[in-house]
Amino acid sequence: MRLWIGLLCIFSFSLIGCNKDKSIVNRCFYYWQQDFTLSNETLNTLTSLEINKLYVKFFDVNWDKATAQPSPVADIHFSSEIPAGIEIIPVVFITNETLSHLDSAQTTMLAQKISKRIQGVIETNKIATPQEIQLDCDWTESTRENYFLLISTMKNFPDWKNTLWSATIRLHQIKYAEQTGIPPVNRGMLMFYNMGNIEDISAENSIYDAATAELYTNRISEYPLPLDAALPCYSWGLLFDGQELLKIFYPLYPAQVDEKYFIKKSENMYAAKGNFYFRGQFFVEGNILKLETMTPELTLQAAQQLSKELPAADRNIILYHLDTIILQNYTHENFEKIFDDFN
Repeated sequence: MRLWIGLLCIFSFSLIGCNKDKSIVNRCFYYWQQDFTLSNETLNTLTSLEINKLYVKFFDVNWDKATAQPSPVADIHFSSEIPAGIEIIPVVFITNETLSHLDSAQTTMLAQKISKRIQGVIETNKIATPQEIQLDCDWTESTRENYFLLISTMKNFPDWKNTLWSATIRLHQIKYAEQTGIPPVNRGMLMFYNMGNIEDISAENSIYDAATAELYTNRISEYPLPLDAALPCYSWGLLFDGQELLKIFYPLYPAQVDEKYFIKKSENMYAAKGNFYFRGQFFVEGNILKLETMTPELTLQAAQQLSKELPAADRNIILYHLDTIILQNYTHENFEKIFDDFN
């Protein structure tokens, strides 16, 4: 009897020890379209994957050259109701160029305008007061002062006194943290994609490349902010005229490239047969359409590469992004494997 009790105690402590190191993964998606519309297929995906958060881009902030002022653009419109049990996290994308044109007084004013605009979207669409707000900006050493001032000013907005703040973090901001600085937020959202040079026609895949990522990953564990993680699930087409990038078609998958217009030159390169319009863009004979595609296998590879660099912790894992075309290229099992890799 004592032997059984002893074995039971050992087994119980083993379970406790295992569970202690197990991370809680909050499954999330980015929503990056102007019209918030959820199809039945999308709703089923959210339910079956037990998604509890959507990081929704509310609007962009660009630099308007005509007025020489920051300009909010691409405001979201909510056509669908927010599903029960789904938390909406507002995201605002701010171009680095915008920050480069501002002085401290203008930056403070912009912070106030962004805060009021977020609040306006929340009130208009009867969205619950967000527990988190995220700012998305690929800031640099030259714009860090303005960016950090903008964040600090927004945090003091009365409506956000109990709000958690997060900022997107690129790989170069991880590796060169001493130069780019650490934003004054509660958490970072590590963007594990767009890591190559999109304008380089010879680049294998600017969305995700394991060898490129490897140049940065050894610094991830040293970053002083708790990190969530975002992974890519999308595909796009890049129109090149010679070596010059003219346009991005998003999303675009190989099955959508019409062979009557293009000659396949290699695995991901297509040459225009003649002069024609494709997706509203005029192509000239010889133009190159380059496809960069994330497959379920590649996204899982990215998850495996990143997860081994992150310390065990509760975190949000976000897939970019929630789109019916993207969902058609991933199965439920694909998504489960990607999310489960961070447990």
